[in-house]
Amino acid sequence: WNTASPAFRYWFLVLLALIPFAAHFVTNQMGALQQFMLDDKAFPITNTMYGALNSAVSVPNMIIPFFGGHMIDSRGHYTIMFFLVLMFIGHSVVTFGMHQQTFWVALLGRVVYGLGGGSVIVGARAMVAYWFDASEITFAVGVMVAFTSMSKILAKSTVAPVAIYFGSYTYGLLYGLAVCVLSCVVAVVAVRYVLRLKQVKRTFKHADNQPPLDPALSWLNAYLVAPGKRFRATAIATSSSTSSQHMPSLASLRDFPVMFWVLVVMHVVYVNVFHLFLNISSSYLYQVHGFSVVESGIVSSLSHVLVLFAPVAGLVIDRTGGRVIVIVASAALGVVTYALLLFTSTSPVVALLLVSVCLCATPTVLMACVPLTIPKSRFGLAFGIAEVVDALGSFSGNLLVGYIRDATGSYTPVMYLFFALAWVLLGLCILLAVLDTRHGNVLSGKKDDATRDHIVTVADDDDVVVDISRNLYETSSSDDDDVNRASKKAVTEASSTNVPLARP
Repeated sequence: WNTASPAFRYWFLVLLALIPFAAHFVTNQMGALQQFMLDDKAFPITNTMYGALNSAVSVPNMIIPFFGGHMIDSRGHYTIMFFLVLMFIGHSVVTFGMHQQTFWVALLGRVVYGLGGGSVIVGARAMVAYWFDASEITFAVGVMVAFTSMSKILAKSTVAPVAIYFGSYTYGLLYGLAVCVLSCVVAVVAVRYVLRLKQVKRTFKHADNQPPLDPALSWLNAYLVAPGKRFRATAIATSSSTSSQHMPSLASLRDFPVMFWVLVVMHVVYVNVFHLFLNISSSYLYQVHGFSVVESGIVSSLSHVLVLFAPVAGLVIDRTGGRVIVIVASAALGVVTYALLLFTSTSPVVALLLVSVCLCATPTVLMACVPLTIPKSRFGLAFGIAEVVDALGSFSGNLLVGYIRDATGSYTPVMYLFFALAWVLLGLCILLAVLDTRHGNVLSGKKDDATRDHIVTVADDDDVVVDISRNLYETSSSDDDDVNRASKKAVTEASSTNVPLARP
């Protein structure tokens, strides 16, 4: 695909969204296979053992994504391939261990899988945030969330039939291994495009007679003229400024704004409110509501149906604003969902569709808000921090849910736990709304607000900070002011010419 084609950017977004496809698929196929593992007479496992398999993935994610995100910031986007290979090896070991009925081998494989899986998700999010600016980030993240939902729907609705058809759940695990190969192939193609774009930029900058810019390719024009490595980040919730000319370190965490940390805590609570429930939803429907194993997987997958419309929701939010309002409304809907499951005889299908609405809005907006609070130089690190905190929450949550289930023999206490967490999430959303109001509605702004005072830019690994938003950044010297004005002038001049950029 020609990088100078107007449609290239959307094709590139699809590739980036497919990179973590396998990570989400493999994670959710475990839920579809849970009842097979519990009912296997030859190699039965307990709910606690199943919880340990899920928690084993979270153990390396408590540390590795932090360094994985830092590596992607400092070494480049191609390093995501290393984590994809780790993910493939880990799931291969899991499949072998369960086939040989050796639990510790499967547990070890889940740990190795976790070494790669979390960083793959972090890397994909960081890459999308690099290439799509504040005026379109919610749409871009929405596309990622939609593909994530597709992977979860496939995992929940197709893995169980595969296991039944072949007579063993290990074939369902092999199915996940094939999806891992698909993600690796997609990542190779995406990384090749990144390297090609970097080469185009180097050629453009060193050309004696630089070709005119095509106004139809505003994102590529801004990328080519972006100076990079010349801007200082100012955290929106702090008064101190730190140089972003060096890659971020542990010491730089103190400069992350309060709103970023609130978003991180909100996301981990969100994971426990919805994702932990979805991990056990198939078994819950089977044991509590009397669905068959296959029916449980299909009905459980309904929770991801509406998430396919996340790109549309993201596009509307980018153009109209109101990100924080959407988050608050989604959290309130989560409270209603668990109230229906606990206190009424309403069909679980209704509750799962409400969960689908929450999943359509909440993760899209939360992940889109993260890049709005920090400079581009720290995207990988920031998403790595979010993934680490999510892992801590998932690890404790999976073990707690498994323990409560084994200790009580009932799903009712587990549902009360989710109900309480839904109220906590709602409270955090209200806190975020208050903070956003105090900081000039940085998170709630619409597309016109995001583009009025800065260049719509993207960045590659050579450009540490190129998104120049007056709400978030300030230049570090008068020389930088000159560079800023020069880059704006270049884009303005490009918009007045109809001569296309020479095709790469």
